[in-house]
Amino acid sequence: MRTLFSLIITLIALSSFSQQKFGKEVVSVLTSINFHGRGYTNSGAEIAADYLNTQFSKYGLNPIGDSFDQAFEIDVNTFPGKCGISINGKALRPGQDFLPDPKCGSAKGTFKLTWLNKSNFTSLPRKIEIDNMPVEALVIDTRGIISKDTLRFFYRFRDYFSTLFPVIWIRDDRLMHSVAKTQQPFPIIKVKGEFIENAESIDLDIEAVLLKKFSTRNVIGCIPGRRKKKICISAHYDHLGEIADTVVFPGANDNASGVAMLLYLMKYYSENPPEYTMVFMAFGAEEIGILGSKYYVENPLFPLKEIRFLINCDISGTGDEGITVVNGTIHKKQFKKLAKINIKKELVSKVNVRGRAANSDHFWFTQRQVPCFFIYTLGGIKAYHDIYDKGETLPLTAFSNYSQLLIEFISTF
Repeated sequence: MRTLFSLIITLIALSSFSQQKFGKEVVSVLTSINFHGRGYTNSGAEIAADYLNTQFSKYGLNPIGDSFDQAFEIDVNTFPGKCGISINGKALRPGQDFLPDPKCGSAKGTFKLTWLNKSNFTSLPRKIEIDNMPVEALVIDTRGIISKDTLRFFYRFRDYFSTLFPVIWIRDDRLMHSVAKTQQPFPIIKVKGEFIENAESIDLDIEAVLLKKFSTRNVIGCIPGRRKKKICISAHYDHLGEIADTVVFPGANDNASGVAMLLYLMKYYSENPPEYTMVFMAFGAEEIGILGSKYYVENPLFPLKEIRFLINCDISGTGDEGITVVNGTIHKKQFKKLAKINIKKELVSKVNVRGRAANSDHFWFTQRQVPCFFIYTLGGIKAYHDIYDKGETLPLTAFSNYSQLLIEFISTF
């Protein structure tokens, strides 16, 4: 009996190791330099979509239609060329010392700096707007300002100012990036205060390119089950891409980890025939405003009412502090099932509940009354939307137990 028990424990340990190893391999591939941050320069998103096509075929998925691809168009602001800043003769490092705002426009030359801070904010904007004050570039310094109304003022006028001249926004917190659908006439640049303190001028060499009607795609396939109703697993594969071929945003936790979970479940159900048809949806353009999933619900490949439940996997790379279930307060019966399974099996440390939120691809399905959860892991590494979200430092702490929790949950339908 003891030998049998030891064998069972060993098999469970080997299975967990295999799941985590699978996840790490997928994350390593998607965050490699060859994928260019899975963005919109150097064909990063295209390379990622091609990789997913290969994986869908590898695990024997069927396309829903003529192919796995569902193409759509977006507008996206990119930085494929130069992205340089020098202050007092010192070149700053993009990603570490400064970052262009997602809506940043282009500019080249030396610009005299005018400062807008807590000592002069009440008068300077009026002079700029009414008296056409000859500002070459404006530094917005909110350090020391605690009034929420004043801070809102700065945010409200930032975009307006960047229609007139470059705007330098001092940020001493973590430099985080995103992606925008539009471009301002002049740059908006986030700079750490230590590099611009008391500076009188700045040298800019910023090349921003707004891509209009850029073609990207969702990648979707299925494993047929015995029932017509469908269980859907989704994850977005795109990320923030590159800046000037020198700064790469790997996007390990967000969201190579979610794609790894999607592919692991794909592998599992290809080896264990499901009761329901399993549909796997890898969405593009999530980082630009959850556009891939929006396009899908507006152009579904099968009636949305056929979806029994959808589970969206976004940020699946940690788990030290458990998981959070968005829409858990909406679908209380399903949440109780998930939480009960976790208590019984002791899989993740905690299952937190959250209400409706427009923070990932599940949102558009929720808007169409499709029952769904968005689940993300908690704790561990804090890197997010920055250059430090790397595959080699992502622990995938709960990946094995989290995947088992999802499999157990799906079996209850």
